[in-house]
Amino acid sequence: MNSPIIGFIGLGEAAFHITSGLKKEGIQVIYSYDVQADHPVVGPIIQQRAEEAGVILVESLKDLVEKSAIIFCATSAKYAVSIAEQVANDINSEKIYVDLNSASPSVKREIATIINNNGGRFVDGAIMEPVPPYKHKVPIYVSGDGANEFEKQLNEFGMNITFIKEEAGSSSAMKMCRSIFMKGFTALLLETLTASYEFGVDQDILKSIEKTLRNQPIEELANLLITRTAIHAERRVTEMDEVIKTLEDIHASSRMSQQTKAILQEIVNEDLKGYFNNTVPQSYTDVINALNKNVVK
Repeated sequence: MNSPIIGFIGLGEAAFHITSGLKKEGIQVIYSYDVQADHPVVGPIIQQRAEEAGVILVESLKDLVEKSAIIFCATSAKYAVSIAEQVANDINSEKIYVDLNSASPSVKREIATIINNNGGRFVDGAIMEPVPPYKHKVPIYVSGDGANEFEKQLNEFGMNITFIKEEAGSSSAMKMCRSIFMKGFTALLLETLTASYEFGVDQDILKSIEKTLRNQPIEELANLLITRTAIHAERRVTEMDEVIKTLEDIHASSRMSQQTKAILQEIVNEDLKGYFNNTVPQSYTDVINALNKNVVK
């Protein structure tokens, strides 16, 4: 099989691990341009990564785009649009531009328009797991007009790419929605374990949470927790008052618990209990529809 010439904008941790894996799979030529390659502190790290991964550093974005058939952008969401604008004039129909940054669907659609208007094919890439353990095999969901071809070419070299749909932003929507849970869950764990460690019960709490999370499929757990909350929110607001007092007593942060109380109070204010006639609804979607469509009011 033919080895596509690949270019990476940015040679950070994710790019380093992905390129390292791809070289071992038989990708012969990988270029990279990193704006900090000559930085006195960061530069030596980038140079070392390039040497270890077998990546050729180039002097400009223009040079990278001209040399590469598949161009990955793996920098930061806040630079993603401006980088696309910088490379747009050097994009053509033979090139696939892949944005791997953790950006919103609207940002990915904006980048797609920039690339498409200049004749290029765009891929909205959403990395769904931490990169280092998986390297190039990290699960990546893709969408956009170049996604099908990208999946076909790179999966032949060991990548784990899953096509979602042609509409750019679809895969990033999955990434953003997942991040609501994963980042929020991390923050909840930190608040929970800070308090439980102070009380000397952190190991017991971890075992209790593990039992709850592992006891049933996640959809069943969502149905159990969300539907019952629709009916019992008022009592849980009172319970969260006691939780917040507990955290304040040990001078621990209660930010996540304060927000939990606020969300529960919103459910009380919407009178979901009355709307559902004091009967637990069948599905979490019933609760979401009641809130989002304002059917309660």
